[in-house]
Amino acid sequence: MAAVRSAFLSLWLAVAAAGLAAQDTTVVLLRHAERQSLFDGDSPLAEAGLRRAQALAPVLAAFHPAALFTSELRRTQQTLAPTAARLGLTPLVRPKEGSGALAAEILHAQRGRTVIVCWHHDLMKKLVRALGVKGPVPYWSLGTYDRIWIVTIPAEGEARLVEKVQELGPVFKVGRRRDTAQPRSWQGDGRRAMRDIV
Repeated sequence: MAAVRSAFLSLWLAVAAAGLAAQDTTVVLLRHAERQSLFDGDSPLAEAGLRRAQALAPVLAAFHPAALFTSELRRTQQTLAPTAARLGLTPLVRPKEGSGALAAEILHAQRGRTVIVCWHHDLMKKLVRALGVKGPVPYWSLGTYDRIWIVTIPAEGEARLVEKVQELGPVFKVGRRRDTAQPRSWQGDGRRAMRDIV
């Protein structure tokens, strides 16, 4: 009887692993929110950044991530703190200079899941390339904070990158037109609170 149970358990684990491997891996990638100083390497978030972090929490939580990743710098951790609190997750901290290692970890340990990564604008392209995106990668300028990249890595085929604009509604205003878009529902899939870049 023990041998039958062991064989059944082995079969169940193999089927579960095959099902997980067949699912898409989704990486929701965003830059940290606005920081206080461009001259301080570990600057905390500015007031606008703290507001953005709060406004992002329901949008990011709607993706139902299995894990959250940040760098060791405060601004990435502060950006995801409201989302982490909302979801009851502890962000996994990885070194800023380890974009390639982070991508490898996601592709191996998070295969078939959705994860959120809060990273740095100058390393975004390196990270998405390491995730397997071969097509065009948009430019992420120093002053851009309102984008979210969604990288979908299918079990078979090429990784895809979609760029969205955060639509955080009237709760978040910093005086820039693109940050004051009309609100959308934050219910359900996080993709509803964003719009495609035209």
